[in-house]
Amino acid sequence: MSEKKETLLYLPDISGFTDFVNKTEIDHSRHIISELLEIILNSDQLDLTVSEIEGDAVFFFKEDIPAVADLVEQCKNTFINFHNHLRRYDTERICRCGACETASRLTLKFIIHKGIVDKINIKDFQKLHGSDVILAHRLLKNSIDDNEYILFTDDFKTDPGWPALATENWIRTCKGADSYDDQDEIAYSYIPLKNLHKHISEPTVVAFPELKAEKINYENTISAPIDLIYENFTNLDKRQEWNEEIRETILHGGNLSRSGSLHTCLIGPDSLDIESIGRLESEDKIIYGERLNEFKGLKDIISIYTFEKQGDKTYVKVEVGYKIKSWLGKLMKPVVRKKLMNQTIKGVEKLKKISEEHAG
Repeated sequence: MSEKKETLLYLPDISGFTDFVNKTEIDHSRHIISELLEIILNSDQLDLTVSEIEGDAVFFFKEDIPAVADLVEQCKNTFINFHNHLRRYDTERICRCGACETASRLTLKFIIHKGIVDKINIKDFQKLHGSDVILAHRLLKNSIDDNEYILFTDDFKTDPGWPALATENWIRTCKGADSYDDQDEIAYSYIPLKNLHKHISEPTVVAFPELKAEKINYENTISAPIDLIYENFTNLDKRQEWNEEIRETILHGGNLSRSGSLHTCLIGPDSLDIESIGRLESEDKIIYGERLNEFKGLKDIISIYTFEKQGDKTYVKVEVGYKIKSWLGKLMKPVVRKKLMNQTIKGVEKLKKISEEHAG
């Protein structure tokens, strides 16, 4: 058992995900939270120690307790980094499952307390316990009306820098108190964080490249809802259901497909590295784009897919622009064009078949 010392307990907590039952939604919510927890960890500039990662929260501690101003600054930077990521993600994401659709509604709060704690060394980690550890976690459930805030227990009001917080134009300090079972009423102060939303960066809107050089177009109508068809098309796990030529699909550089992400389709002996350009969406229309650098005599192959709701059916349009990279290919331009058109028609027909089966 280590010596008991007064210790900072710093607990950023993510809230806002509802309970999902769909496997895709569960997987994606887990990946989104994982990315956000990494942002919280990477935003630590105070050399705090991680005691535990607790689901949607990180439990930090430090014996050399930082000044209140430094703690507030870290919370501010973490909050902005957190929401910058969510705002970019909302425009860059490809998936439209419940988890991905609601990720932008996630919120972040901070519980900051100090007290005497016990520390138990378990391999490379220190497990904290004691009444103040329990209190810090109980304060996650409180009577504050705001969803995003920094909560300081009242011991921090003795910090020399506490009065200076009022000079920050975004800071409004409020008072609160709550009772927990056998404990006396716990008084605290909190700083709402909604004023920081004006510091969140505006995301870059996806821009599809103009289709130049050679082009093909194909249109079809599928008797299935737009959401189902788009999910079948963009969910990499489901592509193999309607395109049996794909042996395996591998997503690189992360667990979620988004603008700029790369995935590899293994088709027969071929390995196709495909970049997701992005997604644009209005009330009744979704436009999605992909780029393939080269494949069998073609290069800079850009495919734009339009899915448009038409009653209980969905209109699908495929536009493919490409370049022929060899003189021999140019001599055989009609053959190349016909082959690419046939592949495009075959793919859409298979997507139509499985989507209509699922819809039925």
